[in-house]
Amino acid sequence: MHTRPGIERLAVAVVVSGCAGFVSYVGLRGLGAPSVLAMLVVVLLSVAVVLLLSRRLPVALDGMWKQRPWLSAAWLLIGLVALVQTARLSAFMLDPAQPQYSLFPGDQWMVEHCCLTAYSESARLTGEREENIYNVDLYRGVDPTRPRKLGSFGVDAYHYPPTFLLLPLGVRGVVGGEFESVRAVWFGMSALALMLAIGLVAYRLEPEGQLRTIGMAPLIWCSMPVLSGLQMSNVQILVVAISAIALASFPRLRTPDKSGSFGGQARRAAVGGMLLAMSAVAKIFPGILFVYLLARRKWREAAWTAGSAVVLTVLALVVVGPAPFQAFVEYELPRLSSGEAFSRPFSRAFAVARNMSPFGIPLKLGWLGIPGMTLEVGRVVSMIYVLGVVGLAIWSGRRQPRSSTEAISVWLSLLSLGTLASPFAPANYVLVSLVWLVCINRELFRPVTAVVICFLISAPFLISREAPFLLQAICYFPAQALAIGVPVVILWSAGMERVHEQVWENKTAPALA
Repeated sequence: MHTRPGIERLAVAVVVSGCAGFVSYVGLRGLGAPSVLAMLVVVLLSVAVVLLLSRRLPVALDGMWKQRPWLSAAWLLIGLVALVQTARLSAFMLDPAQPQYSLFPGDQWMVEHCCLTAYSESARLTGEREENIYNVDLYRGVDPTRPRKLGSFGVDAYHYPPTFLLLPLGVRGVVGGEFESVRAVWFGMSALALMLAIGLVAYRLEPEGQLRTIGMAPLIWCSMPVLSGLQMSNVQILVVAISAIALASFPRLRTPDKSGSFGGQARRAAVGGMLLAMSAVAKIFPGILFVYLLARRKWREAAWTAGSAVVLTVLALVVVGPAPFQAFVEYELPRLSSGEAFSRPFSRAFAVARNMSPFGIPLKLGWLGIPGMTLEVGRVVSMIYVLGVVGLAIWSGRRQPRSSTEAISVWLSLLSLGTLASPFAPANYVLVSLVWLVCINRELFRPVTAVVICFLISAPFLISREAPFLLQAICYFPAQALAIGVPVVILWSAGMERVHEQVWENKTAPALA
C-alpha cells in the first residue's frame, strides 16, 4: 500500500488535490486570509496531499493505463473536466458579480438563487431575538415585485428546525455578518466534507469496490445535483456528507480493538453517533438512519445518537432561546405538514415540475388539469410515503448485509428516500445521494448502467425554466422514478431471506456490515 506510486495513482491524487485546493482557497479567502497567503497554504497542502494520498491509494491502480487504456483515458478526461468545473465554480463563489462562471450563466434564477440567504438571515434574526423567525414576511421585500436581496441574491424563507441554527450562527461568529464571506466559507466546508465522505466510504468498501468508487468519483463530482447544490449553497450536500461520514466512523462491531478491549469501538460509536445526531437535528430526514440502527439492534450506536441529539438540542435551546422552538412547533410544523410553507415555489411551474417529492406528484397532476389534486391530497401521499420508508428501514435492518457494498448502499438508500420526505424536494440537490449510490454499487449497476442513470438525472437540468410545464415534467419524470425506485429495490433486497449465502466480512468491512 505504501510502495512507490505509479502514474495512475499520481494522476488520481493530483485530480483530488487540485479540486480540494480550489475549494480550500475559496474557504480561506472567506475566512479573511490574503490572496497570496491563501495561495501559498493551498499549494503546500496540495503537494502534501499528492505525496500522501498517492502512496495510500490501491496498488491495483498501477498499470491500469496499459491494461485498460480507453477506460483510463476516459477517466482522465472526466477528471480534467472535474478540475475545470471546480475552478470555474470556485471563481463564482469568490465573486458573485462574475455570472459567467456560474453553472448556467444564462439562467438568471440560478445565478441569483442561494439557499444560504435563508440560513444567514434566520441566524441574524435569531441574534436580534425575533419572536417568529419562520414568518415569511421577514424574508420578503416590502414591494412584492422586488424581493429582498443579500448582495445579488434573492432571500429565501427559512424552514429548518431551530437546532440547525447552530451551524449558520457558528459560521457567522467566525467570519462576521458579511454574506459573501459566509458564502465562501460555506462552499469550502460543504465541498471538502463531500470529498472526505466519498473517500472514507470508499475506504470501507471491498478492494473491487474501492476501484469502482475511484473510477466513478469524477462522475459523482461532475453530476448536476452536486454542482448545482454546491453553487446554491444548500445544506443538503453537507448533511448527506456528514451522515455518510457517520457510517464510516462507526466501529466494526464484531472485532475488539488491538488492546483486547472495546474502548476503541466505544469511542468510534460516540463519534459516529455525534455526527449522525448533527445531521438529524439539522434536517430531520437523516433520523430514518436511527430507525435503521434500532432495527439492526445496534443499541450502542443508537444510544450515542439519541444522547448526542439531546445534547445538541439543549445547546441550541441555550444559544437561540425558547422562541424559535415555540414558533417551529406552533407555526412552522403545521405549515410544513400541509405544504403551505412552500406556497411560493408551488406557484411556479418549473419548481413544481422539478419537485422530486411524492408530495408533489398530485400537484403535478393538478398542473396538468386533473381536478381535485390539492395540497391535502399531497399530504396524504406524503404520509403514506413516510410510513413506507420507515417500514423499509425496519425491513432492511432485519438481515445482516451480505457485503460492504450492500451495507453502504442501504445507508445511502435510506438517505436518498429521506431527502424526498419534504413536501418540496427540488432536483437541484436532493439527487446527490442517488448519484453516489448508483456510482459505487458495483453489485447492481454495471459502469455503463451507472453512467446512463447519471445522464438521465443530469440531462434535464439543461432544459430552460421557461420551457412548457409538460416538457419539464416529462423530462424530470425518469429522475423522480429512479430516486424512488432504485433505493426501494435495494432496501427490499437487503431484507430478503438468503439461502446458502455467507455474509462477506474482512478487515475492511464497514461499521454496520
